[in-house]
Amino acid sequence: MTAAFGKLQFDRTFGAAPTRVFEALISPSDRMAWGPPGTDHVVLIEGQPDPAPGVREWSRCGPRDTPYVDVATDWILIESPARLLYAETLCAEGEVLGSSFATFELAADGVGTALRGTVHLVSFIGEEMLGEFEGGWSHAMDNLSHYL
Repeated sequence: MTAAFGKLQFDRTFGAAPTRVFEALISPSDRMAWGPPGTDHVVLIEGQPDPAPGVREWSRCGPRDTPYVDVATDWILIESPARLLYAETLCAEGEVLGSSFATFELAADGVGTALRGTVHLVSFIGEEMLGEFEGGWSHAMDNLSHYL
């Protein structure tokens, strides 16, 4: 196993109220709309418990026709509408690809919301997975901007 570590920082301003942005970050239907890591990809979150501290959620993502990456999301802290923390582990074909720890802080900014997102990354398959994480998160954040 070749581990690699990284960190992503996102500072975004959205034209929606903090409560709406926060809801988009935790709602399964919202996350399925803005969360895909690429234009030809999907995120499927079906039949899962509502996000709450201590809850583990299972989803699947990947190419629209064959989503093959299993994602375990562990909700850690949910303080609406100001702070959100969760951890995700991605697996494919029985192999753990990587994990992330995401922190989102939201604050009112005029009529909108300032969001600071920090994502700590660990890849268990080498440096190339860090690029996959970065590309996926960047695409998802852009999608969230358009979605809101």
